[in-house]
Amino acid sequence: MARAKKKTKAKNKAKTKVKAKAKSGAKAKKAPAKKKSAAKKAKPRARPPETMETLTVPADLDARLSALAEQMEMTFDALLLQALCEFADAWEDHFRTVAALAEDDDRVQLSVKLD
Repeated sequence: MARAKKKTKAKNKAKTKVKAKAKSGAKAKKAPAKKKSAAKKAKPRARPPETMETLTVPADLDARLSALAEQMEMTFDALLLQALCEFADAWEDHFRTVAALAEDDDRVQLSVKLD
């Protein structure tokens, strides 16, 4: 939703600028007309580099994360991104280790003799 609001705000600013120019006596330039093609080709759209998800967080966790972001001098979004990346890295590493241990039955075992 934030992107849609940003785009709307940008469009509103553009309209405001055009209106201001018209009031000041300057001539507004017309946008060049777009050529219509007879056969529209369906272009495959690339996935946007960022996706937006909504997450409901308990108030106490939100306060903790906000405090951490402030202490670390990061934006809240940057803190969440870092936390999610570290979470994914840790669990991917865990599952790789478990899979490697399951494949290899010949493990080296160390033992320490206590005197």
